[in-house]
Amino acid sequence: PKGETRTLAVTQFEATDARRAFPCWDEPGLKATFELAMVIPSHLTAVSNTPVARETSRRNGTKRVLFRETPRMSTYLLAFVVGELESIEGKSSDGTLVRVWTTPGRTELGRFALDVATRLLPYYNDYFGIPYPLKKLDHLAIPDFAAGAMENWGAITYRETALLFDPKNSAPGTRQRIAEVVAHEMAHMWFGDLVTMAWWNDLWLNESFASWMATKAMDHLFPEWEMWTQFIMDDVNAGLSLDGLENSHPIEADVRNPAEVSQLFDAISYSKGASILRMLEQFVGEEQFRQGLHRYLSAHMFENARTQDLWGAMEKVSGQPVTAIMDSWVSQTGYPVIHADIRRMSGRVEAHLSQQRFLYSGASQYTTLWRVPIRVSAKEASGTDSTVMEGRETTMHLEQALPKGDNNPWVKINPGHTGFYRVQYADKEWDGFIPAIEAFELPPADRLGLQSDAYALARAGLIPAMQFLRLAQAYKNEYNYGVWADLSTNLRQLDFLISLEPYYRQFQVFGRDLLRPIARKVGWDAAPGEGHLDALLRSTVLGQLGAFGDTETLAEAQDRFQRFLDRPSSLIPDLRGVVYALTAQTGDPSIHHTLRRLAREATLQEEKSRLHGAMTRFTQRSLLEQTLEMSLSPEVRPQDTVALVGAVASNPHGGTALTWEYVKANWPEFNRRYGAGGFAMMRLVGITGGFTTLAARRDVDEFFKSHPTPAATRTIQQSLERIGLNVRWLERNRADLARWLAG
Repeated sequence: PKGETRTLAVTQFEATDARRAFPCWDEPGLKATFELAMVIPSHLTAVSNTPVARETSRRNGTKRVLFRETPRMSTYLLAFVVGELESIEGKSSDGTLVRVWTTPGRTELGRFALDVATRLLPYYNDYFGIPYPLKKLDHLAIPDFAAGAMENWGAITYRETALLFDPKNSAPGTRQRIAEVVAHEMAHMWFGDLVTMAWWNDLWLNESFASWMATKAMDHLFPEWEMWTQFIMDDVNAGLSLDGLENSHPIEADVRNPAEVSQLFDAISYSKGASILRMLEQFVGEEQFRQGLHRYLSAHMFENARTQDLWGAMEKVSGQPVTAIMDSWVSQTGYPVIHADIRRMSGRVEAHLSQQRFLYSGASQYTTLWRVPIRVSAKEASGTDSTVMEGRETTMHLEQALPKGDNNPWVKINPGHTGFYRVQYADKEWDGFIPAIEAFELPPADRLGLQSDAYALARAGLIPAMQFLRLAQAYKNEYNYGVWADLSTNLRQLDFLISLEPYYRQFQVFGRDLLRPIARKVGWDAAPGEGHLDALLRSTVLGQLGAFGDTETLAEAQDRFQRFLDRPSSLIPDLRGVVYALTAQTGDPSIHHTLRRLAREATLQEEKSRLHGAMTRFTQRSLLEQTLEMSLSPEVRPQDTVALVGAVASNPHGGTALTWEYVKANWPEFNRRYGAGGFAMMRLVGITGGFTTLAARRDVDEFFKSHPTPAATRTIQQSLERIGLNVRWLERNRADLARWLAG
C-alpha cells in the first residue's frame, strides 16, 4: 500500500518442474506421501497442501514450519507459498476449513470467492459421493502468476483477477469468472488430485472434467446465469474451432517429452473433452452418468487411472456401449459435419443424414467415421428421435403435424446443441429457420448453435458467406446474452478478416444495422430489477456497436469518460471496460497518456487490465507502438504481457503486422520469458494466424524455421494453416461479398 516492493515465493510444478525443487521421480503415475518442513523469516507466513503441524522459533530471526503429512499424491500437486500473507476463513456445512489468502490489506476482496468455495464443497461432496479428503482447503491470490490457476491439493493458487472481487470496482464478468475458476479448480480436488491420470496423454481426464463440472456446479449455484448456454459459446465452440484444423490433435495424444506436455494445455484437452463429456451425459442420462463417475472415483482413490477406466465404469452402470462410442471421439482427431437431407411427408418427417470429417480447409480425403449420438426435433413434432449413427449414413423419423400455412416447418438436428458436431442443411432449410429465430420458437441454445454452425460452414466454404449474413439478420430482436455474445464473436472475426477489403465499410454498416435495435433496448443505464446477464448483454452489444463505428455510441462513451475523469463514481464497473475501449478507439495522444496514467495509479489488477486493454484499441500506429513498448516494461506484469500483445494484434487497423514486427524485434526477451512453454507462448505464436496474405505466411514460416520453438510447434503449424485458410476464403468470397453488401 505504501509503494514498497515485497517479494512472495510460490511454486508451480505442473507439468515437470517439481524435479527442479527437490529430488523426485516426477511423473504423475508415481505417487508418494510428503512431509514438508520449511525454515523461513519469522515475520512471514508459509502455506502448503496440509495444515501446519508445528511452528518452532529459531534464534536467527527465522522459524521452522512443519506441515502434516499429505495423502498419497503426485509430485506436480505439491505446493508451498511464502510471503506476507493474510487470510479470511469460513467453514463449509460439513466442517471443512476454507480460507482465502491475499497480500496484506486485500483479504476482503476474497469474500465472494470464499462464499462460493464454502457453498461448493458440500455440493461436490454430495455429487461425487466421496467427502473431500483433506482437513482444509486454501485459495491463494498470487500477484504475478503464469498460470490462471493451479489445482494443488488443498492449496489452490490463482491470479488475483481469478480470485479477488471488489464490489465497488469489479465488473459482473469478473464475478462470473471467479466463480467458474474456483469451481473448476475445486473439481480437480477429486478429478485429478484424488484420482490422477496415469500419464500425460490422459491430461484431458483432469481438465475436461473440471471444465464440464464447473459449468454444472455454476448452474447449481447460479441457475439464473444460464451457464449451459454459455458453455456452448465458451467450450463447445472453442473445441469445434480448433479441432476443425488439419493440424489439431486427438484428445488422447502421445507425450514423449516435456514440450509435448505443455502443448496439450489447449482447447482440445479442456473444451472438446468437456463437450464430449456433456454429450455422453445426455446420451446415458444424468443419474447414470453420476453413478458411473462415483464408481470410477471410488475404484481409483489415491491412485491413477486411464481413460478406459472411466468408460468401463460408465458402461457397467448404464449398460450402453460407452467404450465403443467414446473411443471414436478421444482417439481420433477432428469431428464430423452431419449433412441433413430433410424430407417432409403427410404427418411425418424423414431426416436422411450422412457424416464426413469437418475441416475448414474443405479437404475430403479423410475417411474418418465417428459413432455419433444424434437427436432430431421439429416444429409441431410429438417428440424427438434419437439414435447412434454407426456408419456413414442413417435415417431418422419424426411424427409432425404441419402447421396451417407453413409448408416448410423447421426440423432441427442436434437440439440443445449437446452433440459435438456441425450440421449442414440445404439452403431452403436455413431460410426456414429465420422466422423461427425471429419468433423465438427455438430455445437460446438452438438459436446460438444455428448461427455458430452457419458461420463455421461459411468459413469452410460449405455454404456461401451470404447465407450466414442472411441468417444473422434474423437476430435483430434477439435478447439473450449467450446468443449475442457468440454472434458478436463471429461478426468480430469476420470484421477483422475483411478489414483490408474495399467493402469493409459496408460490412460495418451491416453490423451497425444489426446491433442498433438491441442496443436501444438495453440502453446505457440499468433498469430496476436487472440481473447479471442483463449487465453482460449491455456491455457486449454496446461494445460491439461501438467497434462497428456507430457515432452515437462512440460519442456517448467519450462523454461518460470525461464525466468519469471529473467524478470517478459516475462510471459503474459494468461499463468501464466498454467506455475506456471506445474512448480509445477515437482517442488521441492525450487520451493514451490519460489511460496510461490511470493504469499506473490503479491498485486493483482488474482495473489495470481494463485500462491496458483499452490502450490496444487506438487507430494511430504511433499510439499502438507505445502500447507494445509498454507491454515489456515494468508497468505490465509478465503474466499479462502476452494478452496485451495479442489484443494489439487483434486491432483491425494494421494491428497484426505491427505486433508481429514488434515480437520479432524483441524475440530474445519473449523467448526468455515464455519459451519454456505453456499458454503464454502458444498464445504469442498464435497471433500470426490473423494474417491474410501468402507473403506474411512465408515470413512467419521462415522466422520460426530460424527460431525453433519446441513448446509451440503445433501452434505454429496451426497459425500457418489459418493464414492459408484466410487467403483462400477471401479469394473465394471477395466478389460475392462485395456485391451482397453493396445491394
